Amino acid sequence: MRDIRAKPLPITNDPKKRTLTTLSPVLTIKRGIMTIEQGRELLTQAKERLRSRRALGFFNAAFHQLNRDPNDGMAWYERLPHVSFLVAKWALASWCPRDDRADPDQEDIRYVFATTWDAIGHLHMVDERPTIFMRRMVLQQVWFQRRFDNSALARQYRILGEMMAGTPIAEQFTRDFGLSPAEFIVQLAHLAADTGDQLGLQAMSEQRPETPRDPEHWLIVQAHYSRSVSDFHDELSELETRYTPSEVEVCEQSPLIRTPFMLSHHGPVCIHHKLLFQTLTTAVFDLARSLGARPFMNIFGPAFEEYVAEVLADLNGHVIREAALMALLVGEGRVVDFALVSDDALVLIDAKGVEGHYDELYHNMPAVLAERLKTSLLRATSQAAGTVARLPNPLIRAETYFVCITFKQLVVTDGATLRELTAGTEEWDHPRWSSGALTPGRMLFVSIYEFESMVALAIAREVSLSQVIREIVTANADPATRKALVEQHVTGQGVALLAPTCVQEAALRLRA
Repeated sequence: MRDIRAKPLPITNDPKKRTLTTLSPVLTIKRGIMTIEQGRELLTQAKERLRSRRALGFFNAAFHQLNRDPNDGMAWYERLPHVSFLVAKWALASWCPRDDRADPDQEDIRYVFATTWDAIGHLHMVDERPTIFMRRMVLQQVWFQRRFDNSALARQYRILGEMMAGTPIAEQFTRDFGLSPAEFIVQLAHLAADTGDQLGLQAMSEQRPETPRDPEHWLIVQAHYSRSVSDFHDELSELETRYTPSEVEVCEQSPLIRTPFMLSHHGPVCIHHKLLFQTLTTAVFDLARSLGARPFMNIFGPAFEEYVAEVLADLNGHVIREAALMALLVGEGRVVDFALVSDDALVLIDAKGVEGHYDELYHNMPAVLAERLKTSLLRATSQAAGTVARLPNPLIRAETYFVCITFKQLVVTDGATLRELTAGTEEWDHPRWSSGALTPGRMLFVSIYEFESMVALAIAREVSLSQVIREIVTANADPATRKALVEQHVTGQGVALLAPTCVQEAALRLRA
């Protein structure tokens, strides 16, 4: 990577600490006869007990459980923070002004937490679909096992603050939120740095811009991520009016990610820093998309593709873009965004800016998952299979791989996982899976963070990207070395990784 006259922005702060050996659900399967109906009943009992007592008493108990030392690391994971986040959500939804219910005593608190935990054991039944089971557990728990993504704000600054500047979405963002996407991200960098100072996290402290925060801009950003108890109640009680099956609700990420600060008499208080980490990772993306998913994606999609091209530029490899690739392919049909050509392998790459519908992420029924995945990852695999079928002889290699890049983490990992998610549906037997040159195991589905990490690992080890992919595919083919997420393969090697050059340079402009 080029020397950009500044301390390189690492993807990983400390390779040894960043190794995701703990990146696995801490929930264990309870033995014995369990049914989803029993789980639903237990969850109902826990909620009823909670609603019979003063709501803030349960919120305070959850807040204490989340924040007492140690408030991070394995000892914290073993305290089952996903249960505390659920209880906190229910408590805020149950709040009412002039609450005259009795304060919960220790037995009330113990009962609600323990019964919720027991309910989850029933509701997470494998039910002969272990792939769905593990994916839902990862979605439920792994987000709070991650450290802060050093590149998150600079990545959004590059795509939404610079590449999309002047577009109708950027202009609407400015009208609706009072700041341009770039200005908004500058204030988020101050917010991250403040948190880093408080927690002693150097990577976050180093996000601070050189220019002082604008007081008016700061108030606007604070207002987006801070809520009073009353506001939390309005939002979360409205969510409760939408029927969400218990087995789906218990595996979702906390809705508190959207607003991780609670307003108190002393000002905003962060409910837990893991919420803030997740907020900052996609904060401006989420706000811009909330203005209208379709018009946003019409602009974000091409910008995201250009961003992936900038990341690929660090490899100095032979990259063929979509238009040129289309001209080389035989006949008509679908095509991917990029082809990375090396002597021994061909890597097809497609950039999908999708974030995943709620049902696409959390549901436990293959029919529902297949319907939602049709327009995202399943479509991507069809594009890849169609491209392989049309390859001219000069592009055919002994090994062909496909990497689909999404902005957010969809927790699908590879084609074998994706196909299992559609078991029992017509998508299972779709012709896309029958390509001898591109088997499901050679298809990877990664977040942009994971893709940046894969590229950085190839550069750090001075090997081709296809070699990194080959090793991941080989490891995933063996149950003993298979991982739930691609990032586990990458960060588990303990190699110091640098952010892409485009991110490093965007970080300089952001901080200036």
